[in-house]
Amino acid sequence: MRSLDKSVNMITLPSPWLIDDKDLPNLGVLGIASYLQQNNIETTVSDLCGLTEDKWDDNLKYADIYGISLTTPQAHLAEKVAQRIRERQPNALIVMGGYHASAMPEHTLNLGADYVVKGDGEVEMLKITRGQLNGLKRGIIDAPMIPEAEMQKLPWPARELIDIDQYHRVGTNANVWGDSRDEIKEGHLITSRGCPFKCGFCAQMTLSNFRVRYREDSDVFNEMRHLGEKYNCNRFYMFDDIFIVSEKQVNRLCNKFDELQKEFSFDWHCLGRVDVPPTFNRKLNLYKRMYDAGCKQITYGIEHADDRILRRIEKETTYEENMEAIIAAKTVGMRVRAQMIVGLPGETDDSIETMARFIRESPVDSVGVHVFVPLPGSPIWDYSDESGYSKKFDFRFRKVKTFEWYQTIGRPGEWASHYLHINPLPEQIQSWAEYIRGVAGEKNAYRFDPRWKEKSKTAQALYVQDVPGSC
Repeated sequence: MRSLDKSVNMITLPSPWLIDDKDLPNLGVLGIASYLQQNNIETTVSDLCGLTEDKWDDNLKYADIYGISLTTPQAHLAEKVAQRIRERQPNALIVMGGYHASAMPEHTLNLGADYVVKGDGEVEMLKITRGQLNGLKRGIIDAPMIPEAEMQKLPWPARELIDIDQYHRVGTNANVWGDSRDEIKEGHLITSRGCPFKCGFCAQMTLSNFRVRYREDSDVFNEMRHLGEKYNCNRFYMFDDIFIVSEKQVNRLCNKFDELQKEFSFDWHCLGRVDVPPTFNRKLNLYKRMYDAGCKQITYGIEHADDRILRRIEKETTYEENMEAIIAAKTVGMRVRAQMIVGLPGETDDSIETMARFIRESPVDSVGVHVFVPLPGSPIWDYSDESGYSKKFDFRFRKVKTFEWYQTIGRPGEWASHYLHINPLPEQIQSWAEYIRGVAGEKNAYRFDPRWKEKSKTAQALYVQDVPGSC
């Protein structure tokens, strides 16, 4: 380490919207840590996922500079962690970044940060560590997007800095290919950054500005081989914002997956959009190529089945396209998970019935049912006034309460997000969510596999039926 450089501790916060904090590692935090190490900065990671607050102090490592990545549901947690750091190290520097920091930098600064980084964090974190901010003592840093050519030089996430094996066990993704075998270990990769679509409910544009930057297929290949050799991973989750955007890129990656299958056997799954590729036959061709390369499941952000609501939120898909994509994936042998949102602008009893009919009629294998939360950085949020009314989307919500009530996928007692809604009433939103989860039945994503329920203490807790406030 250079004599003028300071030590850094990167912090991963608990994820209150997930069934299990250890489902998905924060590759963004681990990527920044790896980049700092590559530049000879003494770097550690404090992983607070799965820990109650009374365990935080024992697990917060000491450093000169702390980096905290946060989404909106983690804002209150970031503030608490910053307070803990201030109490023991008043002169430590605290840097915050991530989706919430990029969407609401001023709010994030007031959570206790010295610096807030909007956008890609690797280069700016290194500048902060080396004191290369041209005299800026505190404030917001607008980081430029790392060019695609420079992305290829970024090191892989520093998984060795946390107990990554906890994240490699099969958790909520046990329903991939209908198994939950003990010998399956799931590695996580990001093959691209960004998404080109402009859905009204989504906040990804705060970081990507509708651009997609791809990694080289050979780099993805080498990282997967590394995960197989070092950690014995034999399942991979490609959790790009949207994995299937460019058919050419998917085909290039599938060629690399074919090569790697010769070295060890694995399967994988990913996130897709129903309108990419645009025709049924092209979907069949691409999905068959993916299946042959080991892809066993696609998760679609269906969001809704009512064409009127899909138009209103600028999803640019239809009921027919949703059904067509699912049928295409099932035709080649894949499993399909559909993510649905209750309470989007324009929701009515009739639109809920359309969603229910879609779930009943479509051959999906599992369904995730969520209550809509307007997120900072999304068009619905950005086009709303301070009271929470959006003329463009004709939607009203309690904007000031967004940081208190948020949707979780499955933790009982924390499903308070229906209280954000003004039209229709919160009780109606809750009733709709309960109804759709009932329609999904055994296809409900967190009720899918009884073998997983037996294995997971977190999952077992979900089946307590009399939890106040759950829906």
